[in-house]
Amino acid sequence: MTREELFNIHNEMTKTAFEIMKKKNADYAGGGSDPFANFRRAEALGICSTEQAFLVRLTDKMSRLSTFANKGKLDVEDETVYDTLLDMINYSVLLAAFIKDKK
Repeated sequence: MTREELFNIHNEMTKTAFEIMKKKNADYAGGGSDPFANFRRAEALGICSTEQAFLVRLTDKMSRLSTFANKGKLDVEDETVYDTLLDMINYSVLLAAFIKDKK
């Protein structure tokens, strides 16, 4: 793979992740304007802090990738490794935005 090919993959993935975030965030925000609403719910329910809620979701995705690395495949066919990686991009962006918003 060339550097240009790598950069093309990066560009494609981030564009795709952005489109997914726009759609999913509208669903998870419950129709409201708070883009972090579903993560704040974990804290409101006394489960964990909002920051930890982001990390739980990232850990879920890491677990899927770990399973893939160990087995060479995923049993759930409707979410690919690529989908999992896109979710990780979005959870990372959401956490970064949440931290920035808190300052």
